[in-house]
Amino acid sequence: MKHKTVRLLAVVLLAGLGWSPGQAEDPALTRPEMKARLEALKGRTSRIPLPPPTAEELASGKSLVNNGRLRSLYLPPSWNSWLIPGWGGSRNVRGGTAAALSTLQQQPDYAFKTRVFWVVSRTNDCQYCLGHQELKLKRAGMTDSQIAALDVQWDLFPAAEQAAMRAARKLTIAPHRFGKAELQDLLGYFDDARAIDLLYTIARYNAVNRWTSATGIPQDQQFGSEENSELDTPTAEEWSDRQSAVAPLDVEQRPDWEPQAVFEERLQEARRRQSPLALPAIETATVVLAKDTPAVIPPQWFRAISGLPVAVDAWAQRQALLREGRSPQQLRLLISWITARENRAWYAAAHARVRLLASGFPAESLESFDELLQAVPAEQQIALRFARLLTSHPQQVADADVAALREHFSDHEVAEIIHVTADANAFDRLTESLQLQLEF
Repeated sequence: MKHKTVRLLAVVLLAGLGWSPGQAEDPALTRPEMKARLEALKGRTSRIPLPPPTAEELASGKSLVNNGRLRSLYLPPSWNSWLIPGWGGSRNVRGGTAAALSTLQQQPDYAFKTRVFWVVSRTNDCQYCLGHQELKLKRAGMTDSQIAALDVQWDLFPAAEQAAMRAARKLTIAPHRFGKAELQDLLGYFDDARAIDLLYTIARYNAVNRWTSATGIPQDQQFGSEENSELDTPTAEEWSDRQSAVAPLDVEQRPDWEPQAVFEERLQEARRRQSPLALPAIETATVVLAKDTPAVIPPQWFRAISGLPVAVDAWAQRQALLREGRSPQQLRLLISWITARENRAWYAAAHARVRLLASGFPAESLESFDELLQAVPAEQQIALRFARLLTSHPQQVADADVAALREHFSDHEVAEIIHVTADANAFDRLTESLQLQLEF
């Protein structure tokens, strides 16, 4: 009862400051303010209905974390994976969240990658994911003050971790400005294979953030074996008033899409460029891909990740996103086009355009966002505007944005629209940060 009273009091106090769970607002700048919001998130209502666990779910031994439950309720089974090295397989661990966490904590870089996940989540102001990372870092042995340093004082961490955190924040908040200088900074501390793993992981964290924040999932009442995972814990005085250096106060308005002639020039440059990283050999990637699809020459994006343990699953999921689902297939293709254009992800944009033209979409309608809207029905215009917002300003998605989608699409379709947008943002960040050469 004590914990419930504290949680409700946090919600009431924040409401008195003009805040309510699920409302889009400026990010909290101090650690006490941030933690109060994380705890209050337990009182929010999911933007897509999330019913209480059934008796069958309770008896199944599966994780009852709200994120996983919402995915399993609304997304096709073939889409349901986080696909993060060392993390994706945890959904198959019986015994619920506690068993999954125990498995994850055996990974040698678990704490390091969780710190990177914290930085990505703070940058996106994804309060659901941020709450989970707070709890995971404490389980990994970090004190509250050490976690506080992630927000304000990176020089307390090893130089290599600082480079990873710089890459994570830049690739998260401004993927269109992540270039050779940022990549070389990372390569100053990590070899090529490790850099690929990190950039892939950062990209996937961005997908997870967009899914959990846009769907408005309430924070879990308990996490792992804890009866009540309290997030609004006391903060040491030395950290309580320091302003965040990670929170997204510097989100810039993305520029208008380049004219068609400039876009074609960018594609030509992508055809000529060579990734600064040594990718796995094409022969090796072909052998890996043959486990799912024999006799296919791997595209550059698969070649890049073919050394990761999730590569084949990532391939299968990408094919499923193209071919399966309740939402209109062409709408899913259009979302991938919009995210790539917003993120200036030229490799991804070229792939999206080829698929759109093959589906019969008129080429002239792809030259600007306004022309694109004129070529689709009114309900799809709402979905495409939503995808653009979730791509460039995920912190600004509010209850009303998802409610507008639900007026025109089923809850399964709304979940798919959010998921496809989130996944496309990951693909954009991976392919462009690696400066992959366009194959055609």
